[in-house]
Amino acid sequence: MFRSRLFQCILWALLVLLSPRLVEACGGFFCSSLPMNQVSERILFVDRGDSVTTHVQIQYSGSAADFAWVLPVPSPPQLLVSHNELFRQLQFATQPFFFLEWDETDECGTIFPPFFRTLEEDAVAAASNVTVVAEERVGPYDTVVLSSEDADAIVAWLVDNGYQLGDIGPQLLRPYVEGGFFFVALRLAPDREIGDLQPISMSYAARNPGIPIRLTAVATQPDLGVTAWILSEARAIPTNYLHVRINEALIDWFNGGFNYDDVVRAAVDAADGGRAFVTDYAGPSRVMESRFLTNGYDTGALAQIEDAGRFLQTALRQGLPRDAQMQALLRRHMPMPEAARVGGVLEVVFGGDQEAYAQAEAEGFLDALAERSFYNDVSAYSPWLEGWSFDPVALAGDLERVVVEPLRATSKLFDTHPYLTRLYTTLSAEEMTVDPMFDVNSDLPEVSNMRTARAHWECEGIDPENVDLTKLVLVVTLKDGRQIRSQPFTDAPWPLAREAGVPAAAVVERLDTSGPPMLVQRLTAIDDEPGPALPTEYGLHLAYPNPFNAATVIPFTIPDGVGSATVRLTIHDLLGQRVRTLVQGTHPPGRQQVLWDGLSDDGKGMATGVYLVRLEVGSTRRAQKILYVR
Repeated sequence: MFRSRLFQCILWALLVLLSPRLVEACGGFFCSSLPMNQVSERILFVDRGDSVTTHVQIQYSGSAADFAWVLPVPSPPQLLVSHNELFRQLQFATQPFFFLEWDETDECGTIFPPFFRTLEEDAVAAASNVTVVAEERVGPYDTVVLSSEDADAIVAWLVDNGYQLGDIGPQLLRPYVEGGFFFVALRLAPDREIGDLQPISMSYAARNPGIPIRLTAVATQPDLGVTAWILSEARAIPTNYLHVRINEALIDWFNGGFNYDDVVRAAVDAADGGRAFVTDYAGPSRVMESRFLTNGYDTGALAQIEDAGRFLQTALRQGLPRDAQMQALLRRHMPMPEAARVGGVLEVVFGGDQEAYAQAEAEGFLDALAERSFYNDVSAYSPWLEGWSFDPVALAGDLERVVVEPLRATSKLFDTHPYLTRLYTTLSAEEMTVDPMFDVNSDLPEVSNMRTARAHWECEGIDPENVDLTKLVLVVTLKDGRQIRSQPFTDAPWPLAREAGVPAAAVVERLDTSGPPMLVQRLTAIDDEPGPALPTEYGLHLAYPNPFNAATVIPFTIPDGVGSATVRLTIHDLLGQRVRTLVQGTHPPGRQQVLWDGLSDDGKGMATGVYLVRLEVGSTRRAQKILYVR
């Protein structure tokens, strides 16, 4: 009985170790590990006007030898590494929180204390028609930047040079090749492991940030979460995806918005075939202040500590991140000796119980359990460490280069860019046909990630001295005045009663680079807000999607106060020749849009290439470029 309970305790501890949730109340470096499954895509864009820096968190499960990553960029990039702590802190600082403000003025007061929980979570030589623009070691990666006018040649070059591409084929790369993109390919260096994965930072010339989501489709799961943070001068918006505000009546307010992802998933599916974003946060970037405690790092002091146990304890006190990357460094510089792995674990973890040790080994838990025990308390293994040592100078140097320097560089980003926006969506493979693009709109309001609603207990007829839980009802009042009543309590927390078939989206809208949102569809009641005002000037707004294949939507505006205006909207090739007239005639004031399907006036399909959209209203002229990909 004791042996069985001992193993159960060990198994429970190991499950905590392997859980994807972060375990903050642990005293060592091997108390939690970051999940490596492609359960989400997280990207930070730093918009500098004429250039963009993209920080991409790379998540991968599988062997290090099979890892390969390919990303198109509009111009040759400068490559650096970032740190996973960037995304961890961004997540904590900007994730939506849903909490109840309790009304204690009713006759029974707050019967139960309010609570909420937060949302967790070597190239050899180029082929003749492929140009190797750059090739270098960046952090744990061997990287190469390629260019070509032939998508088949790009794929052939990568395969010939040992990149495991899986389902990435020429058909996925072709639109980017035709658009003049370059390709960043990287893989882990031969001496690196999966735990060495770091976010990659790419700086390149570009007008607007964008996510090459089409390449993600080959290795994604249904409803992949995509989070984009944009550091810029104003609130960021999706330009070729719609924007959605969720119906907060569907939020699980009693449990702190635990179903937020489900509500978002259903809401974006109501817009444009699932291609839409919600804004989780939009406001000052100072929300990230004091998130990176880099001033406490002192790798010079660590380099002087030759005792492994004291080295690790000092690193913990300095606040160095407890993640898979740190664990990979410890394995490399402090490899657990075989004597400690066998005899030490048997005595330290199992108290000499050979049967429990064998059971753990048979269940496949022994290695992870051994590492956790060893690195969290090296001193306990001193009898098995004769002749074992490590190089504190080398380990401290790697900590400075791999962890500290990227974190310090990351923390400075938020000092130099005043505004931070977090946009979120979910996409399945069939929806990943258009790459999301982003711009800014300084006219839009801030969006708080702190969402609140009023709550009170409906206690008429309830004896406060003898509360009958089966009759107690929670009432949640949203900011727009709608009320949600809970079902009576039985043997589970109070589920909120909602009508069947209620839409998850409250408002579907299009955001332009200036002015208020353009209403596409109002699905449910929402906060009382003024409707979109009539435009005050002529405007030709960004077409979406762009680049496009089947068709693109071209929005334009006619200002108020001019009466009906004669509008001419045409498509031209790069020689200036008109190929299609889309609008010719009078239009009333307001926001308009027209569709171009890639056909000429005589019904012929146009060739792949760049085209000009021209808007003419009286003496006003507006133009923009669009890319058609057949």
